[in-house]
Amino acid sequence: MSAKTARLTIDLPKTEHRRLKMAASMMGTTMKELVIMSVEEFMQRKPNKVTVRAIKQSEAGKNLKKFDSLDDLFEDLGI
Repeated sequence: MSAKTARLTIDLPKTEHRRLKMAASMMGTTMKELVIMSVEEFMQRKPNKVTVRAIKQSEAGKNLKKFDSLDDLFEDLGI
């Protein structure tokens, strides 16, 4: 392996490994290409309007909540 490559190792249950291998085979691709395509597709996703608005508000410091503990946060979330 050259210095310009890296290895990705993922521990999966055998059933998940078989599913990924079958998906790659059905798509006529390798598992490596399937992973790369999935990451590229994920990176191309655009956030929806609600998410964009929330990001802009948080970057501007608006409508932020502060909690003293995780319990307070969970209580506010109703968890």
